[in-house]
Amino acid sequence: MTIQKYEDWMRPQVVALFDLEYGTPAGEFDNLFVNFYEHEFQRGKCIRIVALDEKRVAGFQSFFYWPLSHGGKTLNSFQSGNSLVHPDYRGKGLFAKMLNYIHEPDSGFSFDVLIGFPVQASYNSFIRNKWHNPFNLQWYVKALNPLFSLITSPEATLAKKWGERKRIDISCNSSLVCVAQTKLYDAYRYAYQKGHYYRFEFSEGEKHAMFELKAQRRKKIIKEIIIGKFLSTHSDNGFVREAFHALTKAIKKNASFTIMSIAINPLNTTLVTAMDENKFKKIDRNIYFIAKGPLADAVQDWGNWCMYRADIDTW
Repeated sequence: MTIQKYEDWMRPQVVALFDLEYGTPAGEFDNLFVNFYEHEFQRGKCIRIVALDEKRVAGFQSFFYWPLSHGGKTLNSFQSGNSLVHPDYRGKGLFAKMLNYIHEPDSGFSFDVLIGFPVQASYNSFIRNKWHNPFNLQWYVKALNPLFSLITSPEATLAKKWGERKRIDISCNSSLVCVAQTKLYDAYRYAYQKGHYYRFEFSEGEKHAMFELKAQRRKKIIKEIIIGKFLSTHSDNGFVREAFHALTKAIKKNASFTIMSIAINPLNTTLVTAMDENKFKKIDRNIYFIAKGPLADAVQDWGNWCMYRADIDTW
């Protein structure tokens, strides 16, 4: 068994591996693979790793460029994702070997920090690989217009009233660690994602905040608007509270969703306070967050890390 970098001839086998696991329609994952890894924003930076049994692809793991920003600088940061081992090869430690490959001298891979949002099945493997799990994203939910949402199509209504989501640059508070919001990053993200996405901006004087939102339906009747990201140039409690209040008011005015939800870092006291003051309710759901590398090893206050649902590659 060989652990090595991905080569282009392996693509049909990698695609077939994911089609087997997730039952994706013909061509769907192949298109995603191209748009995700071959985009000019990503191709020269990401590292793709395979486990080979002679010429057969037995596993796949990738670390794709995910530009974190801290102190006004963009970090050399990557997100772990698309991790999969063929059923015939599970239980042989291949996943751990693929994770370790980036530390091999011939990998040519360097980084400031790695992040990840693993599912339950892979979480323990990352922890054994000495990743940090400083917090998990905590979900909060707020009821909006549950009755009216049953007889309306809020996605179409909001799209008509708010228009197409704008691509913008915004720098979050320099004391925070967040995913850099740039037009170039947007162009990459939305080249491979489809869905009902929206943006809402709020300002008070020189203070500016941006929300990224996505609409989805649960059990066909629950119409949910997810706050996937919140970036703010300032982090004082009053401004953040008012930003969430303005968003809630604007959504209620323009469309009838059943609920609004957000997953936040529970160590960020400013966001937790904003949830309480805007009557969001904590629920028994969370998302694992993990990190590894020189920056993660040096962190003393994880409350400054602003990670959200939109920061996951599957947003």
